[in-house]
Amino acid sequence: MPTAPLSSRSATRPRRSLLAIALSGLVLAGCGSGTGTSGDDNPYGLIEAGTIRSATQTGQPPFAYAEDSGKPAGFIIDVTDEAAKRLGLKVDYKATTVTGSLTGLTAGQFDLASSGLGVTAERQKSVSFTKPLFWSTVVVLTAKSSKISTFDGFNGKRVGVVTGSSQEAQLPVKIPKADPVRFQTQNAAVSQLLNGQIDAFLVGGPDATEFMKQYSGLRQAASAPVDHPTSMAVPKNHTAFLKALDKEIASMVKDGTYAKLYRKYFSTQPEPELIAAWPALAAQFPGAK
Repeated sequence: MPTAPLSSRSATRPRRSLLAIALSGLVLAGCGSGTGTSGDDNPYGLIEAGTIRSATQTGQPPFAYAEDSGKPAGFIIDVTDEAAKRLGLKVDYKATTVTGSLTGLTAGQFDLASSGLGVTAERQKSVSFTKPLFWSTVVVLTAKSSKISTFDGFNGKRVGVVTGSSQEAQLPVKIPKADPVRFQTQNAAVSQLLNGQIDAFLVGGPDATEFMKQYSGLRQAASAPVDHPTSMAVPKNHTAFLKALDKEIASMVKDGTYAKLYRKYFSTQPEPELIAAWPALAAQFPGAK
């Protein structure tokens, strides 16, 4: 069946095109320039002094996506922009995939990956992560016509996952007998789900919520908590830059900026694990458990 039309964004979030696959005026991740060197004019060892070269995605709402104009937007983008402003730095965003962002960090192409990345033990072998920015769930997104409402119910079904995502690693645990169908982007997976080419899409909870708002033909079949936070990533051993980012994130939590950005993009209360990571949030979200 044809893909459903895109609905309008709410007033609390900028309008975007779900099927946008590249940021306007930004190039896809290409050859790197190598890592920068530290010095008085480049204390964080950035590739280019004064500028954070950051990998991002265009189809990971609400964490990172492209507005209709092509401008990057989302919760992680806002956190990045605010941290950069406080550090007196600019941000140069480059559109790429999850795999591209992680390999780009290790290859010296990027200083930062500004998207919703699950902090897994495997990823920590090659990159370093900021302190937690979100604590998510994993969701099976399916068509409303489907009657399946459990993870096990999708055994033997065609289930989409994004290559390199934390959900790809969770699929054999949550749905061990699924027939995996791998995609480079969430947009591509959702498009195939809407057209009946796959039976379900395993994705993060906030991402699933956004897609259900966009497409009335989708529903959440099953959900479960995850055992890791969502954060941004930097190259290994970039200690000064990582400490600077964490310091500014802590400052944003303390002065209420983080809570303001959180409420801009999420309607649910922070998970207990996030409150434990940032105790100051308890007073800012009194309803959180």
